[in-house]
Amino acid sequence: MTNRGTSLLLDTVMFVCFAVLLSWRLTGVAAHEWIGMALIAFSVAHLIVHWGWVEGQIAAAVRGRRRLIPFLLNAALFVAMVATLVSGVVISKVVVPNALSPGRYLVWHDVHESATTFTVIILGLHVALNWDHIRGWMRRRFEASRRATPAVKQWWHVSPRLVLRRFAWIVAVSAVFTVGVWGFAQLLSVPTDVTMVFADGHRELRPPPPEVSRLRPDSNRPELVGAIRMLMNLVLLSFVAVAGRRLLRWRPSVSAWSRAIRAPPAAGP
Repeated sequence: MTNRGTSLLLDTVMFVCFAVLLSWRLTGVAAHEWIGMALIAFSVAHLIVHWGWVEGQIAAAVRGRRRLIPFLLNAALFVAMVATLVSGVVISKVVVPNALSPGRYLVWHDVHESATTFTVIILGLHVALNWDHIRGWMRRRFEASRRATPAVKQWWHVSPRLVLRRFAWIVAVSAVFTVGVWGFAQLLSVPTDVTMVFADGHRELRPPPPEVSRLRPDSNRPELVGAIRMLMNLVLLSFVAVAGRRLLRWRPSVSAWSRAIRAPPAAGP
């Protein structure tokens, strides 16, 4: 559908957007929301480009359990991303200004934070599972770029009808999970009191202030301190990827286990 260079560029842009979105203080609320909207568009484009692969994964998972784990991992990543993006739109203060009550805003904010953390963890496992493919593909691309001759490459050679069909499937599946995320959030209890920390240091239980769901000027300024949280999330992602990679290397294959079970016991002395 597209050459692999275009696919890698799209995935790289998505990862950079996701990394920046890990801390709203790094960019300020307005830029945070607009980058989030751009990530939604890039995610749809990513799924359109790889929809044939998605259908292949589903077919392989249905036929047998051999590809079940990668399928479940990718499905979990999709659900976590949908929950993150949907909750981000719901608590929007700039792009899609919300009309949530302070208590309901806090509920959706917790959903957004939890979904983001799950996305970081699952993305780390996704990288661990596909690291050999990523590394091998990047090595081949680097070698090919050294031997490349000037030429005009065709980046897109697919019929509009196929794009529309894939887009319709993506919208339909996303809508189903969006309804699920919305229903889940409605089941969560709305806090009637929150702990307020005042300038003199004392704490007090009070109803959520109305300002919590409004855009404050101080929250719309980029702050370098936001880079700390972004780096912490990237460290978490890297740790999960390395740990997952080591676990995948250590895990005996199913065929090895089956051979060990069928093997006759060793003869005694």
